[in-house]
Amino acid sequence: MALDRDSPLPLYEQIKRRVLAMILSWQQETERFHTDLELAEQFQVSRMTVRQAIQELVDEGYLRRVRGSGTFVCMPKIDEQFRPEMDFIDQWSASGRPLIFKVLYCAIQPASHVVAEQLGLNEGDSVWSVLRLRTVKHVPISIDYRHIPVARVAELDPKRIEAGSLLELVGELTGGLSHGDLKIEAGRVKPEHADYLNLMPGDPVLTRHLVYFDTQNQPVMAGISHYRADQVRYSVRVPLSNTGEGGSHISDALEFRGASAGGSKGK
Repeated sequence: MALDRDSPLPLYEQIKRRVLAMILSWQQETERFHTDLELAEQFQVSRMTVRQAIQELVDEGYLRRVRGSGTFVCMPKIDEQFRPEMDFIDQWSASGRPLIFKVLYCAIQPASHVVAEQLGLNEGDSVWSVLRLRTVKHVPISIDYRHIPVARVAELDPKRIEAGSLLELVGELTGGLSHGDLKIEAGRVKPEHADYLNLMPGDPVLTRHLVYFDTQNQPVMAGISHYRADQVRYSVRVPLSNTGEGGSHISDALEFRGASAGGSKGK
């Protein structure tokens, strides 16, 4: 719980980010959250500094204060199922907790060496570069980078990206999608991503690398997503034969913590 007292980030803001991580992993729904005094002792700061951080979390809907009882966590449980439809927006809408995409950047840029290699292009070829933030009930879930060849998608409206699934949109504009290749790795959040995810620089993240292909097996979208590691874990079911439970394919999922023990799995 140590704070970086040499950081240009104010102490109350560091405390706010640490407390948010505690909130997101809080399992005792009906139990009182830590008091301001307890947090002040943990962080070795004044109660006033803690109170400023806690009040912002109350104002943003992460905590609620009950007179005479204390402070309680009011975060909803979060889980997301991977399945062939990749219908994350519908899943969240059905649960009453809509998934929100905020487009932070959308413009045509020359493809870097890495992006060109992923998309089968020449370095410098034009690609759409999209940066978006994914949230649920004001909780930052991931920061997403996406790259799409301009040769395949000539026009890309940021409003359409925010209004629905980018994967579905790309499939519609390129004549349909066949499959996606995904890679998952653990890492540390970079300073440029920490603010988006309400993390401290160096906090753990789970990074998902992806490339999606059309029905002609041509890559049409590549990208990276950085997830809060305190909110997501990766699980996989690998069949040991072509018969029996599990079928003949591999099933995987990103499981969002806060769900019941064992999480929720999907394709």
